[in-house]
Amino acid sequence: MIQKVRKAPKIAICRACHGTGEIYSGRLFRKTGPCPQCEGSGRVMVSCDMTLDVRPYKPKKTE
Repeated sequence: MIQKVRKAPKIAICRACHGTGEIYSGRLFRKTGPCPQCEGSGRVMVSCDMTLDVRPYKPKKTE
């Protein structure tokens, strides 16, 4: 059975900057500027469209 699932948009923490809004580089943790993914807000909108293929599990019979 194939199902199409749509997840509604929600607000999530940006994974690129870990919610800080700034990108850091190097061992000295110097700021290089605002995060390009969240544009400095630290948050992003996330949504998803999925196609699920659900099948019954039928183990092979051993004789």
